[in-house]
Amino acid sequence: MANATQVHTDSVEAREPRPPSRPVRLPGVDGLRALAVTAVLIYHVNPRLLPGGYLGVDVFFVVSGYLITRLLLAERGNLRHFWVRRARRILPPLVPVLLVTVLAVAWASRAQLRSLRTEVLGALTFTSNWVQIAEHHSYFARFAAPSVLQHLWSLAVEEQFYLLWPLVVVLVLRRGRNRLALLAALGAVASMVVMSARFTTGGDPSRVYFGTDTHCAGLLIGAVLAVLWSGAAGTSRLRTVGRNVAAVVGIGVVGVGLWRLSEYGPGAYRGGIAVVSAATALLILGAGAGRSGVGWLLSRAPVRWLGARSYGLYLWHWPILVIGSQLAKRTVPVALVEVGVALTLTVWSYRYLEQPVLRAGYQGLLRRGWLVPLDRRRTTRRAALLAGGAAAVACVVAATVALVRAPVAPPSGLDAQLAAASVATGAPPAPTPAPSSAAPSPTPSTSAAPPIPPVPRGTDISALGDSVMLAAAPALQRRLPGISIDAKVSRAMQPAPGILSGMAGRGTLRPVVLLGLGTNGPFPRSLLEGVVRRLGPHRRLFLVNVYLPTRPWGGQVNRTLEQVAAEFDNVYLVDWRDAAAKHENLLWPDRIHPRPGGGANLYARTVAAALAGPDDDEELVPANHAR
Repeated sequence: MANATQVHTDSVEAREPRPPSRPVRLPGVDGLRALAVTAVLIYHVNPRLLPGGYLGVDVFFVVSGYLITRLLLAERGNLRHFWVRRARRILPPLVPVLLVTVLAVAWASRAQLRSLRTEVLGALTFTSNWVQIAEHHSYFARFAAPSVLQHLWSLAVEEQFYLLWPLVVVLVLRRGRNRLALLAALGAVASMVVMSARFTTGGDPSRVYFGTDTHCAGLLIGAVLAVLWSGAAGTSRLRTVGRNVAAVVGIGVVGVGLWRLSEYGPGAYRGGIAVVSAATALLILGAGAGRSGVGWLLSRAPVRWLGARSYGLYLWHWPILVIGSQLAKRTVPVALVEVGVALTLTVWSYRYLEQPVLRAGYQGLLRRGWLVPLDRRRTTRRAALLAGGAAAVACVVAATVALVRAPVAPPSGLDAQLAAASVATGAPPAPTPAPSSAAPSPTPSTSAAPPIPPVPRGTDISALGDSVMLAAAPALQRRLPGISIDAKVSRAMQPAPGILSGMAGRGTLRPVVLLGLGTNGPFPRSLLEGVVRRLGPHRRLFLVNVYLPTRPWGGQVNRTLEQVAAEFDNVYLVDWRDAAAKHENLLWPDRIHPRPGGGANLYARTVAAALAGPDDDEELVPANHAR
């Protein structure tokens, strides 16, 4: 049997030259990884518990940029050694995650396999973020289960950085460290500027969030710190005080970001992510060596244990949460089981794949039999290796066949309902009816319109909405004959002013406007106030609030609607939120869209009741007067 020395010599990877020096070990940085993965895990289990938990990814970015740049500087441009080490670090846990995920999806939900093809390709080529951008993955408009590989966007950003940044280091480092630090700083600022410029308030931030160009500032901030600070910790009193101050300020800013910075508001993309990234760099500076109070906490053995396994836990947790949510409603016990499964797989991967490959390389892993339990007998080891290899090959073949032969996913019930409703409402809006005592005609001007009867009829109403209104459109047309409905999937509130102004200019805007927007994201109160002022005091505006139990912006949207309804005498609320909450059985599994029949009829009845007011024979009372 070959001994360890022979195996080490036989390994191709083991023959790579050793770096001339190794960076100073920073135990507090391992703890930062634990903080980051914990924040992401809590956010993915329940975003209400930690609204800014997604910023854990940005903490990862800063830590990665810092550590990778330190390694590059220590290895003095040995790119081959660097990239071999990255391959050993990244691939061993990633490949099993992909195989298990594909096989689990094939078992639990074959309809998702076809869409998984490009995502697996993106994962293997480290382009997942651009694949998701190209396929228009969205945090806002996605109401079905998200992709089981959506979380790999961040790994793709890091890997693209690992490919390009070493080349930059080799080329620029010859001219001095200061130039390298300046270049990294300029790159970070440029990325922040692009993120801010491309972000549209209230719009879908997916392109901004997923893009390497818009979301690489954290990696470059970490690189700047690595160039300027070696990691060595002095012992003078002044340095000790400085470390403590930096650590406290850093953990304070990061903590506030994790607790308060929602990913749906402009604050995150117009400085918030950059500030948290800078605070993370400050935290590394103050707590990395473990000699400050915060550093001591981050350096404790359990925290470092989790930090060392954070990469595997990040990879495993998301597919388990997504598949688990399709099998059972998430409760506290279910969430604990999901996290327990993710931790178990992470520990197995770390012990039997990640560490052996890092120490001995891929060939060394096979030759030394790291996958085998403690029995050292050659025959047992060989049999176990053959069995493990055969199982791995079988999994690869099964996963490949499953992806190649993936069936075309049939349209879901909700998709079919929305498609039918789009056809039913796809005709151009009906012209405004001729003036009469029962149904007066609006004028092209938004500032004046004839008075309308206390209880408007369908021919008095222009409705503008998103997919929730679209799902109920046929029921609305039956309940309110003649109503003009313009509803569209993924529509947000932002286009509403332009659409309503266009309708007014064409003479098709009616005396009563029914606005059902807000499902796809929040919007500033000033925008809706502007809509009301454009409509003028002679038109009535009915605002349909939202029921979004699975989306964090529902409360913000409803508060905005309530505030605007209380501010204007001609604005009224339609309480779809309470109606839907009492009849969730009439909604699709997304708990947002009404089903055909009972759900759509519930929506139409709720609207009709609000139009009629407290009493069919009495004039409507504005929301602010009804209080």
